[in-house]
Amino acid sequence: MKKCEGIYSLIGKVNHKSAIYGFELLKEQNLHPRQMPLLIHLGKCEGCTQKELADIMQVKPPTLNVMIGRMEKNGYIEKKQDEKDSRKSRIYFTEKGRSISEECHKRFTMIQQKIEEYFTKEEREELDRLLNKFCDCLDKQTEILKKERKEKSDA
Repeated sequence: MKKCEGIYSLIGKVNHKSAIYGFELLKEQNLHPRQMPLLIHLGKCEGCTQKELADIMQVKPPTLNVMIGRMEKNGYIEKKQDEKDSRKSRIYFTEKGRSISEECHKRFTMIQQKIEEYFTKEEREELDRLLNKFCDCLDKQTEILKKERKEKSDA
């Protein structure tokens, strides 16, 4: 018998199972699933600053700094001083990192295809619509909480 779960709980379960799958998939490359967005975004804007990457990824700079440090240690990326502004560092792939990024992209494309095979076209479109609606809801609720917190602190 299926247990009745709320939407938020089910999304959490999907996220958890996805993370477990991601860990297994990336274990050989010594990558963490949360580092994948860094590889993806760096592939789109190689040579950008840490601040630009943090903004694009919507993470706090210290969080990104830890990710970058680990990936530098593993030889996937390197920081180089900005030629025009020595206060800034720009992030680049190493050859090893570019190769890993391309391999991971191929794997995740394959995974995407395998997962999509479980759904009909109509189901995929409906799931896409519903998940986007869920994201919009979370964005609105986050803004409400921020506004309430600001109003309390201003009072």
